[in-house]
Amino acid sequence: MASNYIYAKVKRKQNLFRVVSSDETIYELPNLVGIEYSPSTLIEDEELYKLSNFSTTNFATNFISDDLDSVNYDQINKADLKKLSYICTVQEGYYFFQVINSSLYISKKWFSIEELTLEVDKPIIAINSFADAIYDKNNDILYFKKLSIANRIFKGMDQLYREATDNETQQFLESEFLDVNSSFVKSNVSIPNRKKIALVSDVLNRFTDDEKQAIYDYTNQYGQVTYANGKFNIETDEDLKFVLWGIEQRFYTTPIGGEKRVANSVISI
Repeated sequence: MASNYIYAKVKRKQNLFRVVSSDETIYELPNLVGIEYSPSTLIEDEELYKLSNFSTTNFATNFISDDLDSVNYDQINKADLKKLSYICTVQEGYYFFQVINSSLYISKKWFSIEELTLEVDKPIIAINSFADAIYDKNNDILYFKKLSIANRIFKGMDQLYREATDNETQQFLESEFLDVNSSFVKSNVSIPNRKKIALVSDVLNRFTDDEKQAIYDYTNQYGQVTYANGKFNIETDEDLKFVLWGIEQRFYTTPIGGEKRVANSVISI
């Protein structure tokens, strides 16, 4: 495996290109302790999401699935260097990906501290200290910080946290356990609630009738939305949010003090 090349993806071109080879370590390997990605989980600044068995997903590319041999990739030309989507370097079985934004193109006069020469009309592309995504090929795990950034490298990952469509939103509002006021229509449903609908619809479909009833009773226990005749009365987007939180089982009561709370983030253990 050729691990000393920087590879690059050019916008609107399918294959990656070889850019430059170097004996230098481009990225330092951070402590890769990730939390399995879930839309219900928020991570701290020092934490990472992970997707296990990544090569089996629809998001994986041939670049990470196939054996890597640099001779199979053409050398990039200078014109294409101004049209990069992302770069990647491979170091000891780890693939380090960095999205290239316009802010990383630097075109200024600068002088080399080592050579003490002034450089003009020699733009550079900055390499960040930390990669935007890291793929561990040996263990088939993708690590990333932000889903929106990882999606720019692996197209389709945003489907992991998508909004419900108009049809899906309308279908949910017509659920048998909801009594929706006629003045509250699908256009009144906020984007955060549409994302929750996309998530909980799959959850509800996996529940038995008894499990569904247990969820409705649990949600009603926290008394945020009127519940009568087996239906939650939905008049506002706020009402809908509380019901969705209930389906996600975010409500809990503190063991000391008996204070009722809602969890902002959930991690399965």
